[in-house]
Formats: sequence, C-alpha cells, structure tokens
Amino acid sequence: MNLQTDDAVKWYLRELSTIPPLTRDEESTLLLHVRSHDDKAESAARRLLEGNLSLVVSIAERHLSSSVRMLDFVQTGNESLLHALEDFTKESSDSFSVYAAPYIERAILNAIAGESHADK
Repeated sequence: MNLQTDDAVKWYLRELSTIPPLTRDEESTLLLHVRSHDDKAESAARRLLEGNLSLVVSIAERHLSSSVRMLDFVQTGNESLLHALEDFTKESSDSFSVYAAPYIERAILNAIAGESHADK
C-alpha cells in the first residue's frame, strides 16, 4: 500500500468508529420501516447499512494477504451489503448482519479470484 492509500484507509476506519452499533431492537424497527416502504424507509435503510459497515471491514481484514487492496475490498463489500439489504427485506428473518456476511464474503472472494485471473 502506498501512503495515500494508507491515509484513506485510516480516515475511513476513523469515520466508521463514529457510527454507533445497531442494537437488536433498533435493527428490528429499522427493518419494519424498510419493509413497509414508509416515509422513514430511506433513512432506515441508510442506518442499517451504516451500522454494518464495520462488518465489511472485519471480513475484508481476514483477506488482506491477497493482492487486492483494502479499499477495493471495502468498496466490493459495501456494494454487496447493499445487495444483501435488497434481498433481505424480501425474504429473511435472520439478523441483517448474519444474513449479509455471506454476501460480503462471497463478493470479496470473487474479487480475489478476479484479481488472480487478471495476473495470469
């Protein structure tokens, strides 16, 4: 990693530390708004996503030995978090983080696989 990338990662992690974690009750309430598409649905979805960004980082950190950069992992993981929320609101009763983790893991592993194919 270069200095600029290191600084971006540090800034991102510092910003994440300011986001309070979700409680189970808060998550349930937010999901009710998202599923009902009421006037609070958009802000509820945003809070659900923000409350789970640290999950993306924790999964990404497990794969840092590969050739893909942390920022790429975070971007890929964040995109998969959004896809998980889209699917979750339609079908699941698990906690959102439990449901989203495999989406994030799969996206990061696909990024690693794509990078290894690009190197050949």
